[in-house]
Order: sequence, then structure tokens, then C-alpha cells
Amino acid sequence: MKKGLVSGIVMSILLISGISEAIVTKLVIRARSKDAKFVGTKMGGALVVIRDSKTGKVLAEGLTAGGTGDTERIMIEPKTRFGRIADGSAQFETSLDIDEPTLITISVAAPYLYKDNMIESSTQMWLIPGKDLAGEGVIVEVPGFSIDARAPEKVRLVNNRSAIPIEASIVMI
Repeated sequence: MKKGLVSGIVMSILLISGISEAIVTKLVIRARSKDAKFVGTKMGGALVVIRDSKTGKVLAEGLTAGGTGDTERIMIEPKTRFGRIADGSAQFETSLDIDEPTLITISVAAPYLYKDNMIESSTQMWLIPGKDLAGEGVIVEVPGFSIDARAPEKVRLVNNRSAIPIEASIVMI
């Protein structure tokens, strides 16, 4: 009887004192271009930084990797509330050890390959210990275009006027 009483008191003290054990929580982040597809490896991926919103401490960071996703599913099929669009698309996956609900800030900068064109987007959310956010994960939308303009080294004269042909590649991020 004393043994049960002692272990009950010890458990109560532990619960009251707030001692808890960190739980591994999986998190998948995807970067999606506004009204377009996911930012994949071909564009260098998207730089993902996950911070504790309260302290600013970086909890994880890395690049999304993979393909841009299924065009039909993303761009053409009607969307439903719980419909999946991200299967097979680029993602950054991490696991965080947290012992209490944590407000996190997820920042995504893309396209990583074209740093002069990088646009940053962010969102905040509560991460609950043991409540994985896998599968579709968290999709952060990145607006804008990636523009790669090139002008030739030589200028031509056309009808006594200089003509500078400029080539540009413009794609949604």
C-alpha cells in the first residue's frame, strides 16, 4: 500500500512540476508558386527555415527537393476541401523534438537557384507534440516570377539606329 502511495505522490510531483518528455514530431513543408506548381529541384528548390516564433531559434532548415507535381491534379482538376494535390511534389521533411505546443514560423525563399529572383513568404502555426504534419504537409505559397534576362555583348545598327536584342526567360516561381 505504501509503495502505491509513494509512486502516486512521485507521479503527481512530476506532473505538477511540468517535467515532460520531448516527442518527435514530423513536419513536411512544400513551396508552391501562386496559381502554379510546386518549386522543385529544377529551380534549385526553396530554402525552408523553421523558427520558434517566441525565441527566434532556428529549429530546422533545408531545401525542398523533388518534382513540380502532377499538372492535371494541380492546375486542372477541381479542388475539394481535403483533396490532395501535392503527391510526388518537392518537399522538405524534418522531425522536431518538442515537449509542448510550440508556435513556429515557417519561412520559404524561392527559387533558390536564382537568388536575384528569390521571394520570401512565411506563415505561422502551432505545432503540437506528436501531431505529425506529413502527407500534404504545410504548403507555403510563393508569389511572383523568376526572370532571367540576357543582352548580347554587341550592339547592332539597323537603319542607322542601335538595336539591342534582349532575350528573357520568365516563369512562375
